[in-house]
Amino acid sequence: MYTFKTLLLVAICATTTWGAPQRSSGGGGGADKDAVITSQQLEVNFDGNYVNNFETSNGISHQESGAPKQIEGETAVVSQGAEAWVAPDGQQISLTWTADENGFQAQGSHLPTPPPIPAAIQQALEYNAAHPEEDGGDQPNRPPGRG
Repeated sequence: MYTFKTLLLVAICATTTWGAPQRSSGGGGGADKDAVITSQQLEVNFDGNYVNNFETSNGISHQESGAPKQIEGETAVVSQGAEAWVAPDGQQISLTWTADENGFQAQGSHLPTPPPIPAAIQQALEYNAAHPEEDGGDQPNRPPGRG
């Protein structure tokens, strides 16, 4: 079992790692190569609450906060935050996220989304849910009329 201090240390190390300069193997250049941190805030309180924010001269920003929470009898740190940067193709990327008892959940318009379920499959799923008594149990799934 992890102690509260261990979880807090992991959370701080993770945010420090995310904020570390990224090196590209292609040699890179321009504003990214010469970027500097223009503002930074890191506060870790004795009660387990923390804030980690920074911005860089090339438009990268990171905001994060977290606090301890009792989850199933254990103390865990739950966090939420936001990131923003400009992608190599010039697209402005914005990402918001939470990390809690439900796992890591990220939202951003640039993230891929699954295609919609085809109408025929959706109808079959709804029919199956409405008619559990027709579930074949141990019988293999066979189309009707094919015994």
